[in-house]
Amino acid sequence: MAIMNEGERLRELLDGSMDPSELENYDEYYRLAERIYGREALDEMGITTPEEIEEEKTQNGSSEFTHDVILPSPKADQKVEETINLDKKPKRKLFLSIIGIIGLLLVGSNILVGVNAIVPDSIVTLCEDVEPPGEVEFTDDIVLNETTLTLTIFWAVNNVNIGENYTIMWDISQNGSQELVSSGSFSWLANGNSFTHAHSVNVEIEPYSWITKLLDGNNTIISTTNGDYNSSEVSAMSIIVSEKNCEDNPKLQLGKIIDYQDIDSWTQTGNGDMLDGMLIMAFSFISLLGMRKK
Repeated sequence: MAIMNEGERLRELLDGSMDPSELENYDEYYRLAERIYGREALDEMGITTPEEIEEEKTQNGSSEFTHDVILPSPKADQKVEETINLDKKPKRKLFLSIIGIIGLLLVGSNILVGVNAIVPDSIVTLCEDVEPPGEVEFTDDIVLNETTLTLTIFWAVNNVNIGENYTIMWDISQNGSQELVSSGSFSWLANGNSFTHAHSVNVEIEPYSWITKLLDGNNTIISTTNGDYNSSEVSAMSIIVSEKNCEDNPKLQLGKIIDYQDIDSWTQTGNGDMLDGMLIMAFSFISLLGMRKK
């Protein structure tokens, strides 16, 4: 039956009795008619090419390939994007909250306790004590010439570093420290581990007193001595100034964090500087930003 239909359509094509809609719907018949009659003749008859019909269907959205496909609407895409953004916001807020809280804990604990007291040396050594080559000894002795009333003080310094500069400063008084009779200093470059120096001054009224200081090349006081003298009693005292150490200075000065191994980058706990205050405000703001509901 299909062969007879094909034969009838072919006969109708040859004798010109075929319905024009048949040519428009079947590309094969249109191509045969185009060869037999020519494209111009078909155009004059108002017959549209199959390609033009297919293009028109595509533009009108009636193509046979579109009825099974459901295209997502722009609103659906927008809802998906909003859902993704909503999923990301809680994670971002949680991250900000964690960063802010950790920062507050670090800065606060450094001020109150000191980070060097929290972190064990077995994990990492933050502050390193400077080991002195030896304890500097600074002593004095006096001799009074009662005939000339000349008071001479002899200073002895031991365990100094060779090649470094040192200075002895003194104040000598009489009449119970009410009258200053001599004030001066003496500096030298150590070429040995020991050094002695003497200074004489004329005095009149007892008791006589003195105070002396030993300074290093940075004008830092290493040790001090002081004493009193009268004809019945002589007293003297020597005090060695202890070196700055990590145990007594566990707080890291954040402005000197690059040189954290230097003892001068550490200080005592209990007080915060300007940088500590700025960091506390910044981390507090970050924490509140992460805790917002919106």
